[in-house]
Amino acid sequence: MEVSYFELTYDDIAKVSQMEKAYFGQPWSEASIAHYMETGNNVFVVAKAGKEVIGYAAVMCVLDEGNLVSIAVEEDYREMGIASELLDIAYDMSQERGVASINLEVRESNEAAIRLYEKEGFEKIGLRKNFYSNPKEDAVLYLKQL
Repeated sequence: MEVSYFELTYDDIAKVSQMEKAYFGQPWSEASIAHYMETGNNVFVVAKAGKEVIGYAAVMCVLDEGNLVSIAVEEDYREMGIASELLDIAYDMSQERGVASINLEVRESNEAAIRLYEKEGFEKIGLRKNFYSNPKEDAVLYLKQL
């Protein structure tokens, strides 16, 4: 199976929103995704198998800092390196926008994501108590220098 990577387009927003609803307790709406895409400084990368969106990553960029706000890969395509490739492309695109570091928060129970982030060179820098709802849970904070 060949996977290709692209910047998010309007045609991709419905699928990304659908994935948000499937995988996250506080999903982004289509309108929110479109709004942040339109600002021009943020990074949205999608992975596609053929024409089907199978994964995405979103980094909000403010001055020289990025915040990885969302990343997901469809269950049937996990453990294939797609998330790592999405992150690598997002790092490059973020650097092109002047970003020097990327931070993120992740649910304390999300062991698969934590393994990915640590493999990618993110360093644990803190904890936010009761950050998440649906269900209520602490967030682990990570930072990566680009």
